[in-house]
Amino acid sequence: MSDRPVGDMAAERPDAWAEAVVAGLEAARAAERALAEALRPAMSLKEEKAQRRAEAVRAAAMGLGPEGCASAAGVSTRLLASWRAEDPVFDAALSAARSLAYVHDVVPDVAANPAVLRVALDAILSGVPFVSAGALVGAKRDAFYRLRRGNPRLGALFGAAQNARRRTMPARKKKAELKGYRLVRIDAPKSSRADPVR
Repeated sequence: MSDRPVGDMAAERPDAWAEAVVAGLEAARAAERALAEALRPAMSLKEEKAQRRAEAVRAAAMGLGPEGCASAAGVSTRLLASWRAEDPVFDAALSAARSLAYVHDVVPDVAANPAVLRVALDAILSGVPFVSAGALVGAKRDAFYRLRRGNPRLGALFGAAQNARRRTMPARKKKAELKGYRLVRIDAPKSSRADPVR
């Protein structure tokens, strides 16, 4: 990697710049996992749940919907809905955060909001397919593809995130051999004896 700041590489070499940015995101995720592991003996499930709920509220303050909030918290949409149903204070916090985003014109636009872009990239790094990552941040399929094609930096970031995910995925197993019949040609065995003359 170059000694120059990552931002300086963006115009000259967007692919190298994107790889560096995604590597930074991966390093940040690894650091967060390491910190959680270091605290694991002392951190209760209740505390971990509170931390995840805080991430969901933060995502709501960015204007993201339930899918984006669940993704930011690292939980399923169904679990987020159950937390909202069982905890009216958490539900009110999510609603208030969304209202705050609305009042202050915070749009969950992946092209204009770095926090929303990070949610999309983190989703891709977690194995969410590209189109589904767009849906998490409220982008329609065609608009998300146009955004990727129309903005070289975003295209490079999405590509780098997908490449990083492919590198961390276990190798796919070869397809199971086909079962059933196959045509086989069997030649007549060669005889060591000469054919009798008739």
